[in-house]
Amino acid sequence: MTKWVIDRFEGDVAVLESLSGEETIHSKRTDLPKGVKEGDILVKKAFGFELRKREGSNTADRFNSLKRGANDTERLVAITILMEINEQKAYNNIALRRNLQARNDWQSYKKAFVTELVNGTLRNVILIDHIIENFSKNPVSSFKPFIRELLRTAVYQIKWMSKVPNSAAVNEAVNLASLRGFTQLSGFVNGILRNITRSYEKDGFSSILPIVPSTDNKEDLAQYLSIRYSFPPWLAKSLIDWLGDYAEEYCKLSHIAPDFTIYANTLKIDTATLLEKLLETRKNIVQDDNALAINGVKNVVLWEEYKNGEFVIMDRGAYEVAKAVSAKPNQNIIDLCAAPGSKSFIIAGDMQNQGQIMSFDIFPHKIDLIRNTASRLGITCITALERDSTVVAGEFQDWADVVLLDAPCSGFGVIRKKPDIKYTKKRTDILALVELQRKLLTAAADYVKPGGVLVYSTCTITPEENENNVRWFLENFPFVQDSEPRANGLKSGFFIAKMTKKP
Repeated sequence: MTKWVIDRFEGDVAVLESLSGEETIHSKRTDLPKGVKEGDILVKKAFGFELRKREGSNTADRFNSLKRGANDTERLVAITILMEINEQKAYNNIALRRNLQARNDWQSYKKAFVTELVNGTLRNVILIDHIIENFSKNPVSSFKPFIRELLRTAVYQIKWMSKVPNSAAVNEAVNLASLRGFTQLSGFVNGILRNITRSYEKDGFSSILPIVPSTDNKEDLAQYLSIRYSFPPWLAKSLIDWLGDYAEEYCKLSHIAPDFTIYANTLKIDTATLLEKLLETRKNIVQDDNALAINGVKNVVLWEEYKNGEFVIMDRGAYEVAKAVSAKPNQNIIDLCAAPGSKSFIIAGDMQNQGQIMSFDIFPHKIDLIRNTASRLGITCITALERDSTVVAGEFQDWADVVLLDAPCSGFGVIRKKPDIKYTKKRTDILALVELQRKLLTAAADYVKPGGVLVYSTCTITPEENENNVRWFLENFPFVQDSEPRANGLKSGFFIAKMTKKP
């Protein structure tokens, strides 16, 4: 039984399009049920059309927006971003930010929808492909890129976005396929998604989802983790090696979206006062230790408190790294890989803006960012310098009380925030990063004065980049380890080691 959606009215004639997107017909308005509107769904009976479902003005607006300009629809923007990430190798966070900033007229709920759809699809893409391939004769990799991301986002809506009716996920996917020039494939999209929907509504995909292996066989466990939590096979195997029994818990945590957190700029305001001030005009802000977690965050850079430099935007892990420096007034401190500068800013607050912080980065535009942000925050003790931190700057040899090296790394500790990391990093990348990290550690050793401290941190979980690097450093340089390194897996996503230079 064919269902039709009222696309538009042209005088006394209604233009109807099949939900498969393959047919368009015209009907006299008088032949339709009374009071129907654009976006309503009809079924053709022997005696005429019958109203099957009234979707309401919101659905009508969404459907019409597809016709007026598909670039303005949330689903298409999400698909576009995913194609940039998966086909053009764009960074997830950068592609999201660029596309959403280009739509400043959008309300926050639209941006939130796109963000969840993109990040959620990325977090689950291997499992989503597994689901699709249970209903397709061909592998997902053989699909046209647009159709591939269209189906992936539709499946994500069906399984994970409970507020989106399954029918809406299917119908709008079919409409998008047709409107983007894939009319010949809209029937395929419609058929496969309706079969997927029936399976989900029947048993929640329990018949096709992977089950926990009954044995301790590493290969079986790796295959289960790979599909169930969408980790490439090599990474699933590595997680078992790195984390042992904690591997599945790590995978579960990787699917929980992180909080958006800010920290008071203590040079201007304390945490309690900032929270009280923010709550006067806003809701959904909760204090967690020194962090203020903001739910349903809007564009905080437009807030007066941000413009006045009253808080710093940063993750919990980055804050923990900055606090590990234990900075004091009048110290000399070097932040070797400083951009975007948030750790330098927290350190400046701990120093009460007294002393010197040298914030190095290799990219000129990032140096400008650090300088501009420091100015907004009212920080004067930071000097941002363009430096290749693998090369020792002689004027700072044996100069620093503390050197912070938050090293470039594989980033497996921040997968919650950047899910594309799972698919872009390779085993060979880790080996290359270790080589870079050791060059940075070698340079860092020269900057620390006798009795001074080196703080080495990453946002990853690999032993090669963490414990093995610390062991290598202590074996080759005159430093002693202050205490056992701190690691917090995915909860805050950091590894920290503190080492003191021998007198």
